[in-house]
Amino acid sequence: MSTVSPSAEPGMPMNAVGTATESSMLMTSLRALWARQAERIEISAEDLEAVRENLLQMLPPEVLSPFSADPHRTEKIRAAIHELLRQEVVDLPPSPQMVEALYRLVAGLGPLEGLIRDKNISEIIVEAPDSILVERDGMMYPTGLRFASPREAVEITQRLVILMGKRISRAEPIVSFNLPDGSRLTATIPPASLGGPTLSIRRFRERRFSLQDWVRLGSMSPEMADYLDRAIAANCNMLIAGSVSTGKTTLLETLLSQLRPGRDGSVRSVVIIEDTHELRPAYPHVRQLVTSEEIGLTLRDLAMASLRMRPDVIVIGETRGPEAADMVYAMSAGIAMGLTTIHAASSKGALERMMIYVQMAGADSPYREVPHLLGGIIAGSIDIVVHLWRFADGARKVAAIDEVLGYEKGEFQLQPVFRLEDGRFVKAPGYRPGRRVAEKLSKLEEGCTRE
Repeated sequence: MSTVSPSAEPGMPMNAVGTATESSMLMTSLRALWARQAERIEISAEDLEAVRENLLQMLPPEVLSPFSADPHRTEKIRAAIHELLRQEVVDLPPSPQMVEALYRLVAGLGPLEGLIRDKNISEIIVEAPDSILVERDGMMYPTGLRFASPREAVEITQRLVILMGKRISRAEPIVSFNLPDGSRLTATIPPASLGGPTLSIRRFRERRFSLQDWVRLGSMSPEMADYLDRAIAANCNMLIAGSVSTGKTTLLETLLSQLRPGRDGSVRSVVIIEDTHELRPAYPHVRQLVTSEEIGLTLRDLAMASLRMRPDVIVIGETRGPEAADMVYAMSAGIAMGLTTIHAASSKGALERMMIYVQMAGADSPYREVPHLLGGIIAGSIDIVVHLWRFADGARKVAAIDEVLGYEKGEFQLQPVFRLEDGRFVKAPGYRPGRRVAEKLSKLEEGCTRE
């Protein structure tokens, strides 16, 4: 059923181009007619389930995914459905109308179809059956689109999930997973959500950001970029903080991509630990571990396991629980560098939250016998905190870079390095690196001198 592009064959005679164009227009018209006729066809839930299960066996997720890069996705799905009908997997006629009806009910996405194809949209959010939002250039906008009914919204949400071989039901009404292209899908249906299903599809960035990109976009100054580049080269332990959607993961990926082999050809082995696969640094020497709800594998389990994997660098995509104890232990126990992100409203707040998370490890914490010393241990492990802001216009900027000096009288002691003040990036006057950072930078400079 695939259509032919008029420009598909270089040097094609004009009459052939005309024939191809007419054929394409005819097929489009026929499909529209079949689709209208298909709306009146009723198909049992059992037959639909059988078709879905067989499609999952016949086609790879890269084709079934609504974010598939395959330009022939719809044709392949239709062809597979036709083959199932021809083989009498279900007792339905292999007519074009039946193929269209099954495609619409198995792979059709209603009002989401056009949004998913629009590459300028970075996130799609279904708040309710009658409210669909999209994010463009960091800003959220209403679309004016809506589902025909709450039932259609539930069916299409289930369809998106089932296409990826997952399940969502009243017994398990929450699901969150990565699509093959790296996009993140999170969905809820009643009883977990009131008034109908909710859906969030955060699209994977096809292009990695460099520190130069952050400078070009006005998200940090050249001096900030140089400081962070040198800090990564010097194996400084870093905490990247900020609220939701401030660019924490993007900056973490950027910093990992700054890793480079030494002049003697030596490399750093990196272990990345995440709940879902989001980080895709350009640096090649990476092992990536992900949690699994299916078998109860947690960030904590992976963090502890990573210590036995001889890593030079340990990365936790987002610290938000007792795995903080293992992150701090790794940073203070001899690995070259540790990097992680955390939700917090300030640099100091990020360190305070880190301490709460370490305490959550309780009896399983490597610091269970010294809770009164936790502040000092954390301050002695984390070298630098980078704090990000997201502004009303959608811009994301580095609001502060601070060095951690210590912990005294119940408070973390920070030394400002850079600040965003009145829209300008300002370096702290008279700044001199703290002892720990100065030592790491000195070793870096000594190594460069020897080479």
